[in-house]
Amino acid sequence: MAMVLPDNSGSSPHVVIVGAGPVGMATALLLARQNVRSVLLERREQPSCRQSRAVTVQRDILALYDRLGLADEIVNDGASWSLGRTYYGDQEILQLRFPPHGEEIYPPFVNFPQFRIEEMLYDAALATGLVDIRLGRAVGGLEQDDSGVRVTAAGPDGPETYTGAYLVAADGIGSGVRRRLGITFDGWQTKGRFLVADFEADLPFERERRLWFNPPFHPEGIVLMHGVTRKLWRLDWQIPLDADAETLTEPGRVAARIATVIGDHPVRVVRSNTYTFQQCRASAFRSGRVFLVGDAAHVVSPFGARGMNSGMEDAENLAWKLGFVLNGKAGPALLDSYEAERAAAADHNLAVTGASMKFMTPDDESGRQVRDAALAAALADPGQAHRVDCGKLYEPFPYHDSALTAQALLPAPRVRPGAPLPDLRCVDGSRTTTLRAAMAGEVTLLAVPGRNGLVSGLSTELDAIAAPAWVRRSILAPATSGTGVLTVLSDEMWDIYADEQDVVYLVRPDCYVAAVVPLDGTPVDFGALTAQASNAAG
Repeated sequence: MAMVLPDNSGSSPHVVIVGAGPVGMATALLLARQNVRSVLLERREQPSCRQSRAVTVQRDILALYDRLGLADEIVNDGASWSLGRTYYGDQEILQLRFPPHGEEIYPPFVNFPQFRIEEMLYDAALATGLVDIRLGRAVGGLEQDDSGVRVTAAGPDGPETYTGAYLVAADGIGSGVRRRLGITFDGWQTKGRFLVADFEADLPFERERRLWFNPPFHPEGIVLMHGVTRKLWRLDWQIPLDADAETLTEPGRVAARIATVIGDHPVRVVRSNTYTFQQCRASAFRSGRVFLVGDAAHVVSPFGARGMNSGMEDAENLAWKLGFVLNGKAGPALLDSYEAERAAAADHNLAVTGASMKFMTPDDESGRQVRDAALAAALADPGQAHRVDCGKLYEPFPYHDSALTAQALLPAPRVRPGAPLPDLRCVDGSRTTTLRAAMAGEVTLLAVPGRNGLVSGLSTELDAIAAPAWVRRSILAPATSGTGVLTVLSDEMWDIYADEQDVVYLVRPDCYVAAVVPLDGTPVDFGALTAQASNAAG
């Protein structure tokens, strides 16, 4: 008979999570921020993958890590970069620069190893006291009904059973949960197979992404180079599909390959492995009380940093909705919006990365000829560089068409509903923080004065809006103070948020804007504001 294991409090956990990769652990940590307990089941017996996997953290996802209290180590120990260089042979043909968005809080990209992010998330989740992590558990059975889910796993002392209100499947590309639900995983495998090596070296190179097409040191394919941390670097080489992985990853062979790229520098190979990537999407992201997130729901090629970054947005999108339902702030219908929003994001990411990989690693000779012609044209004429697809890098997907997004009632709002809330540094009481960190986790009515607006007037208008008691009210203002007032530490507030008109933003717990409404003396009807987002409004 299976042993039934409750969580540490003596009652069943609210949510069962399968898979303790970064997306699964982030989901658990974000649920804990909603005061929701979870139990996390992981087949591995250690907290991290300990492999060369995802490495690039995009600025908006770094802002999410900041909301979880994890950004400082990533910024301090990671390799920040804002320039990508692309070469054909040994000649540079393209530069991509990623400028700051308004005030620079976070760099556009920071390279930091996935296994270390997993370890940080693991420690943070345990510290909440609301996450029960069970390593060495292989899930074998899954049942669900109107009251909840029941999961059976193989534990160290025999079968174990875990129950919860919902289940989140974060168990990766080969998701056993997805298979048990009968959800198909459709797509295609690219022709690109790669050898990846992480190595330590003191190099006189800039912290930037470098991509070579058919360089002299590897004329048979593409090579990508990144700085990972201060002394850790990564190289990826395209290799034949039938190449022997055991031979290629011999330390001496890997060190010799590295030398062809960086020259005569002392090197210590830390790890190496091969990988072949796919472009796949689950036919559904939800089945009853079970939700798919991260690679269990969608998988893309790594060139564009759209894998782990988009998975982290899955986690935040789902966690706040589960939290609101379980805490009685919203009805279960709110959960329908998870698939609607994140499947649209997955489709976008698959389209972008699919086009990139068909250019970078063509499937046939005709595709290779088209690619090489575009590369040769860019080499001869810089004006043709736009024809080169070297991997369009990740940006958060906007929810403009979501049922939780209201149409703007301003002709040209500074921030369009459905977009992430722009971030700025601000002071909340005596605490210096960021606007997104101050908004995260709750539905907020955020009032912003126009250039000549009065904060006192905003306070009166905010108080007049009839909204549920759990809806937070805040005012964003320059150089002021008071209860509920966030003081902006930047001169760019009006250019970013308000211009001449007083406005109020309805901000979701994941820091996306659900609505923008003018404050012009006309009473604001919160119910009407959320007519398209009635579930989010409880």
